[in-house]
Amino acid sequence: MAQAELQVLVPYATDFNLKDLEARIASDPNDGRDQSSALSSIPSRKTLYFDEHLSVLVVLNKPGGAEELQDWLSYLTINLEVQAFGSESRHSNTQGTDGSSTQPVSRDVIWSGPVNSAEPPVTINGGSGSTLVWALHCFLSRPRVRMQHPMISFKASGTFRQPPSLTAQNPGDKFLSSGVPASINVLEPLTGDQGLQGITPQLTALRLDRISVPTSLDATEQSIRSKPQKPFPALPAISARVRYSKSGTSSARPATIANLDIETSPFQDEEIELTDVNMQLAAGSAEDLCAGHAISLPKTCQPRDDIVFLFRLVANNDEGFESRADSLSRALEIWVNARVCVSDECRPTIQMRWRTTVDFSTALNPSYGGPSQAMQRNSRPSSLPLASDTLADSENKSLQRATAMPEFGVTMTLTAPREVCVGQPFTWDVFLVNRSDRARKLAILVIPKRKAGDHPRPLSKTSVGSTGGGERQGIDHADAVMDENRLYGMQKGNSQDAVRIVCLSTDVRIGNLNPGFCHNTELKFLPLSKGILHLEMVRVVDVLTNETVDVRHLPEIVAEERASDDRESS
Repeated sequence: MAQAELQVLVPYATDFNLKDLEARIASDPNDGRDQSSALSSIPSRKTLYFDEHLSVLVVLNKPGGAEELQDWLSYLTINLEVQAFGSESRHSNTQGTDGSSTQPVSRDVIWSGPVNSAEPPVTINGGSGSTLVWALHCFLSRPRVRMQHPMISFKASGTFRQPPSLTAQNPGDKFLSSGVPASINVLEPLTGDQGLQGITPQLTALRLDRISVPTSLDATEQSIRSKPQKPFPALPAISARVRYSKSGTSSARPATIANLDIETSPFQDEEIELTDVNMQLAAGSAEDLCAGHAISLPKTCQPRDDIVFLFRLVANNDEGFESRADSLSRALEIWVNARVCVSDECRPTIQMRWRTTVDFSTALNPSYGGPSQAMQRNSRPSSLPLASDTLADSENKSLQRATAMPEFGVTMTLTAPREVCVGQPFTWDVFLVNRSDRARKLAILVIPKRKAGDHPRPLSKTSVGSTGGGERQGIDHADAVMDENRLYGMQKGNSQDAVRIVCLSTDVRIGNLNPGFCHNTELKFLPLSKGILHLEMVRVVDVLTNETVDVRHLPEIVAEERASDDRESS
C-alpha cells in the first residue's frame, strides 16, 4: 500500500453510477486486458453549485493484482472531505514575503463523510496495476464565511491497517529488535554509592516521561497519499430571502404574510427550473397564495429573474396564545428545490432548506407611529390605540368601527347610522368586550368638537379713544374701568360657531365588567345642522385606576334636512 494513491472524479452526467461504469468496462474493445481507458474516458464537470446534491467517484490505484486488493478491503478506511476556499474580501490585501500584495484565503469544510465499506467497489484491471472505484453522494452546503471567487476542492484520505498475518511475523520472540538502543538508566550515577551495599539501582527514563497514547501506530497502520487535483469553480445557482408583513384583516388567530423572493444567479447562462417551493409552520399552517393563480410549478427561469411567492402564515392559539409571552414566535421551515438545465445529460439538483423564526406579536401602533401630544391621560401608553377596521352593512345602512385598547384589554365597537336627519335624535350602539384578566369599571364620556374661540387670547389693537379723562365737546367723561384692548379682544372672541350636534348621553357608566364578559349600551345625539358633523373624541375612563383612553377614530355623521312632507306632518 505504500505506492497506492487516491483521487476523486466528478462525472459530467448527473445520474452517473457504478452500473454505467460497468457498462463502459463491458464495452471496452481491449477484451479486458487493459480497462483503464474506461475510467479516463468519463467526462468531468466544469462548474459546481452550492446547495447541490453531487455524485462523485473515489478511485484507489495500486500496483499489483486485483485479488490482493479484494482481500484487504476490510482493513481499508477511506474518508472524503470537501472544502470551499476563496479570498475573504476584495480590499483586504496583505504584504507577502517577496513584497507582493496577496489576499488572505479562507477555507471552510462544507461536507465530510466516509466511503461505505459495505458496498462492493468496481474493480478495473490496468496494464500496470488495478483500480477500485466507489460511488459516493455528497451535499455541497454553503460556506459559513463570505468569499470572493469561491472554489471547491475534494480531498480523499485513506488508512490501511495491516492484517495480523503481516504484523505477527515472530510471535514467540520476546526480545527487543536488533539495533534498537535501550533506554537510559537515570540512577546510573548512584552505582558506586557505599550505602547501597553493592546493589545497582535501575530506573529507565521511559518511566519519567509523559505517556502519550498514539492515535495510529506506524507499525500497523499506513496512510494512503492523495493525488493533487485541480479545484472546481463554484457559485450559487439561486438566492432566496424572506420578508414578513402583518396581515391587515382581523382574525381570531394571529396571521402574517411571508414574501419569499427567489433570484436566479446572474453569473451563468443556463436556465433554472423551479420544481418545489413550500413552507411549513410549527403549531400553525402555511397557505400558498400563489397556487393556481400566479405561478405554477415547475417553472423555467432565466438568469437574473426574480420571482416572489406569497404565503399566509396562521398560528394556532389553542394553548393560550395571547396570554403567554413565549408563544408569540413560531418556527418556520422553508425549502426550495430546483434543477440547473446545463444540458440533457447534466442537470444538477439544487435543494435549499433552512429554518427561521416568525414573530406574531401585534404592534401597539401599526398606523399612527408615536404617541400624540393631544392625548391627555394620567398614565400614557406606549402608543395610540390600534387602528380600527371599518365594516359597512348595506342592508342595515349602518357603519361599524372596532377599536382595541391594549392598555385596558377592552375592545369597543361603535355602530352608527350612515345618514341622520336634522332635529331627529339618533343613537350609537356601543359594544364592549373585556379581554383582560381582571374586572373593569368604565365610564364613557363624549367630548364635543373644540372651537378655535374657546380660549381667546387678547389681540393688540391701537386704541381709537382717549385713555384718560378729559374734556371733549364740553362733556366730562369718567375714566375707563377696563382697557379698550381687553374689550376689543372679548368682543372679537364672541363670534363663535353655532353648536351643530349635542350629546344627550352626558355620562354613561359600566360597572363590574368581569373578564370575558361583554356589555351593550347606547350613546344618544341630536343633530342641529346639516352636513358632516364631527366629534372630538370618545373618552373611556377606568374608574378604579383613573386611567383614560381617547378614541378619536369615530364614525362619520352625515346629517340631511328632513323632507317637506315630514315638516308638514309635524
